[in-house]
Parts: sequence; C-alpha cells; structure tokens
Amino acid sequence: MLGRPVRHYRQGSRMSLARVATRCRQGISASTVWVEAHLSPGLPTIALVGASATVVKDAKERVRSAIISSGYRWPDARLTISFSPAGVHQATASLDLPIAVAILIASRQIPATLADGAEFYGELGLDGRILATSGLLAAGASQREPSVTLITPSDNAPAIAALCDNVVGLANLGDLRAPQRWSQSVPRDDKSTSNGRSVSPVPLPAGQPGLWRASEIAATGGHHMLMSGEPGAGKTMAATLIKQLLPELSHREALETQIIFDIANQVPPEGRVFQSPHHSISVAGLVGGTRQATPGEISLAHHGVLFLDELPEFSLATIEALRQPLEAGEIRISRSEHSHSYPAKFQLIAAMNPCPCGYRDSPTTPCRCSVSALSRYNQKLSGPLLDRIDLFISVNRSKLSDVMSPQNQLLDDLKKAQHRVAMARASAMKRQGAENSRIAGGDLMMLCALSSATKQWLERTGERLQLSGRGLHRCLRVARTIADLSEQQEVTQFELSEALVYRAHLGQTGA
Repeated sequence: MLGRPVRHYRQGSRMSLARVATRCRQGISASTVWVEAHLSPGLPTIALVGASATVVKDAKERVRSAIISSGYRWPDARLTISFSPAGVHQATASLDLPIAVAILIASRQIPATLADGAEFYGELGLDGRILATSGLLAAGASQREPSVTLITPSDNAPAIAALCDNVVGLANLGDLRAPQRWSQSVPRDDKSTSNGRSVSPVPLPAGQPGLWRASEIAATGGHHMLMSGEPGAGKTMAATLIKQLLPELSHREALETQIIFDIANQVPPEGRVFQSPHHSISVAGLVGGTRQATPGEISLAHHGVLFLDELPEFSLATIEALRQPLEAGEIRISRSEHSHSYPAKFQLIAAMNPCPCGYRDSPTTPCRCSVSALSRYNQKLSGPLLDRIDLFISVNRSKLSDVMSPQNQLLDDLKKAQHRVAMARASAMKRQGAENSRIAGGDLMMLCALSSATKQWLERTGERLQLSGRGLHRCLRVARTIADLSEQQEVTQFELSEALVYRAHLGQTGA
C-alpha cells in the first residue's frame, strides 16, 4: 500500500524531505520504486543516489530545465535525489516526472497531498511538456491497491486506462498547480486491449492437401514446423495459413503482446503476431539485446508466429540462439546495466530450399549445386536445433490449374479448419491447461493413454528409427494433437504413424 509522502521540516532551516512513488520495469512486470528528494543547506548542487542507468543520471538536467520552463523555482540549496530500493535499472526516462514532483514537494511549491496514494510516470521535455513514454503498460498492468491513482503523460493515459482504474493524463508540468483540473480520471476502455483475428484476405495454398493437413496440426498443437521445397511451392502461404488458423488472442495474451510491443516502442498488429525477419538479422535483433536489453523478434512473436524464410541463410550463431528459447519459452537478456527476462512462447515456422539453387529433385528444372555446396548448405542446420522441431514436410509446386481456380472453396475450407482447430485446442486446454506442444515429458504417457499393444509397437518402431528420447516425446505430442483433431481420447497406432511420417521428412528420423 502506498503511504503518505514523508515530510520532515527542521525548525529554523530549509531542510525538507519528500517521497514519491513510481514503478520501474523488470521484463514485462514493474516493481515499486520510491523517489526521495532531500533539501538541505549548502551549495546549490544536485546528486542522484541509487540509480545506475545513464538515462536516469541524465534526468537532472531535463528536470531542472522543465521546472524552470514551467514557471517554478529551482531550489537554492543542496539537493539529493535517492531511489529505493537502490540499484534502479531503468532504460526509459519515465522517472523524470516523479523526480520533478518530489523536488517541487520538498521545496513547498506544490501541495504534498498530490503524492498521497499516487504513482507518477513520464519523460519531461525541456519546456515542461510531459512526453509520451514507452514501456508504461507494464506499470499499468501491475498489481496495486484499487485506490491508487496513476499520473501519466496524456498521450499514454488512454492505453493505460484500459488496464487499470484511476488514470490521470497530464500534458505539462505546470498542470500540477491546478489539480482540480485533472482530478477526473481517463475513462476505462477495454477495447484498447482487444487484439482479435485479422480479417484481411491473404492468398491460400491451392492443390496442397498435405500442406493444409500439416498446417492444421501445427496450428492446433502449437508445433514448430520446417518446410522444404523449391521456390514458388507455397511455403510462405503455408506460414500465413497457420496464422489464420490460430484462434483469437485471449485477454491475457493480448495484454502481454501489447506490453512487449510497448517496451519495444512499436505498434502491435491486429490479431496474432506474425514476425518475419530477414535472414541478415543479427543475434541481438532476433533474441533481444542492445545496450538497454530490449526484446527481440522472438519476444515480439510471443503468442504468435515467428516465420524464418530461407532458414539456412541465417547466420549459424543466429540459428543456434533459438535453441534455448524454443525449449524454455522465455529469454533472459543480460547487459552491463540491464538484465531482463522476456516471454518467448512463439511458434517457429521455418522454410528452406532443398539446396542452394532451390531445384534439387525438381521435375522441371535441373539442380546446379555441387555435392560440397549441398553439404555446406545442410550443415547450417544443427542436430540440436532440428531436435526441437516437431514437423518436417516437403512441399511441391501446385498445378497451375489449381492455382487458377477460384478461392471460394479454399475460404470455405479455411473456415472449417478454423473450427476444427478451435475445438481441438479447447479440448487440450481443458485436459492439461496448455498446448500439446508444451505437455511435460512426465505427463505424456498418461495424457496419450496408449494401450499396451500400441506402446510395444512404438518402442519397436522408435528403436528401428533410432529416435532419441526427445524425438519420441515430440512424436507423442504431435500424435496427441492428431487425436484431438479426430476427437479421440486415446492415441492409437494410426496417429503415431502419421506423427512419425512428419518426423521422417528430410531424413531427420534420428532427431
């Protein structure tokens, strides 16, 4: 609970102390930080204590100019600004406003009651404007007492008001002189967090029943998939098909998506996220990093699809960086001044050509690749990475007659597939509370409900195909998804056979 601001006056001196509440982001959450301003007799100096980030230490110059530009008096005394708990790491300038408020209260230029039960956020311009600040949604979504009021930049207020009550938007530091003008909070609009299914039409793969089937399985269970096929076979369309098959985001998922995009200072897309970075992307760009430990593409794709086209063209370091987040569903980024954990529960959909020229085994175009070039191409994909992919599928070009046919039937097929996916995902969530791709290894046998005969068959087949333990578990998860699409409680040899077929593509049966 936020208490009243601390005010201490020493008789016959100018010493005073003020305490203001705010929050600093840690990943996609935010913890309470107290900003204290202490005025004491001495030479006019200012010192910041307890903050390590450079952007916070630079705040004293912005705050000083903003206070003077807004018509306030800069204290003619020794000024100490303290942050508690000590060691505040803040990548944005959202501490500017609470620092200014603490100084103005300590110097008795605004009423101390303004800080009662309130939290302050916002970057200050040199002219006193309270500027829009990135990363504030994490603070707005944090747990707090219902009576607490959030004082934010006016441009941020509508979005934050969708997450909590009692939000006040300020445009200028001078507005603190007349609190009666901004006592009315911004109305809450829950529509601001809506992130429904996109309705924009996109091309659908035609004459590809096998590709549709694999895409439906991938969307239902949240399985990672790797497609291989010559240029123009429809791999990119299959990736967008999976995005369309996914159900609408829940309120919690939409909120997490908005928070991550707000931290990255980007506008979240409508519907499920579909991130498709170029193969020249750096490791920091993909997994996150930079000096401020900002989220990368894998976190931006949280609850959505990460599509990596031309997978072998990505650098080896970039591809290998995917291994840990694919397994854990989160990524921890540590830099000299910042260390944050970001969620990364994305669905990896990757595509590649069968060879560097793209026409290996093509019935129409001869392959121009040497044996050594083909070997170097395939070596870019390590066994540990492939071990974390559930579905492997070869894609062939569609017949031109299928491509030229009307899309009406495909749209009908899409609607039917969306319904099947939604029903199967709902069944999985009711059964284990998570997607089938995230079933714990210890629960697989129980949730698949294999008969004794089926279990013996799987053991013999797994030994013959030289499946690893992880490979076996992934086959079981895919089989569980196939059974859900058929509305079956028990996984049979039929579902396991189909799952093994997807594992056997590209010769990755040993994965």
